[in-house]
Amino acid sequence: MANKIKLSIEDIGLITSFENLTGASVKDCIVNKDKDKITFIVAEGQAGIAIGKGGINIKRFSDKMKKRIEILEFSSDPLKFAANLLRPAKLNNVYVAEKSDGTKVLYISPSREKLGMVKSKLKNVRELAKKYFGIDEVILQSSQN
Repeated sequence: MANKIKLSIEDIGLITSFENLTGASVKDCIVNKDKDKITFIVAEGQAGIAIGKGGINIKRFSDKMKKRIEILEFSSDPLKFAANLLRPAKLNNVYVAEKSDGTKVLYISPSREKLGMVKSKLKNVRELAKKYFGIDEVILQSSQN
């Protein structure tokens, strides 16, 4: 089973501020101090509201916080969530399988031209797949395209 989401006081403050500015419902936030970036995971169907017309909400919050802002849309379907995390990469195949020892594995097969971008996001995918769906491993498979 997936872990419960644990939020710090800082996370709660950021989520509250972002929700007040955008009207979007935020499920989680990840502060990456190394990259000077805040990632908000918004409820299904809320990405457009969070971003705002022409990206205005992102720009306002980014200016306020002096950090880059990223919006990811949650999905209760782990396959759709993985696709959301890796957007705009096209995934040729994505599936979850369970090994005989009970380990849950997410297999991802991106298009060849987006392989580098997918590799750069793999750590984030691994962490969030574990956090939300109890997936133990993420394996990148090569693609024919």
